[in-house]
Amino acid sequence: MRSETEIRAELRTFVQRHAGQVAVTDDMPLFTLRVLRSVHLPELIILLERLRGAPIDVEQLRMGDFDGIDAMVARFGGNP
Repeated sequence: MRSETEIRAELRTFVQRHAGQVAVTDDMPLFTLRVLRSVHLPELIILLERLRGAPIDVEQLRMGDFDGIDAMVARFGGNP
């Protein structure tokens, strides 16, 4: 399990790689603004699993889990 700071940094790197020239903030609704698209979701889930050191049960996903970096850290950044 990595620290919240490390998780945020990795997520920012992932998002920025797909965002191009868009300035990304931690509270930005990434999918709503189409910074990320559904095609990025499997890779994002794998990244989050690696960062938290545990699998994510995709059947337990809720609306809003991927709304932004803040939401992802709140939902997946803690202990599994």
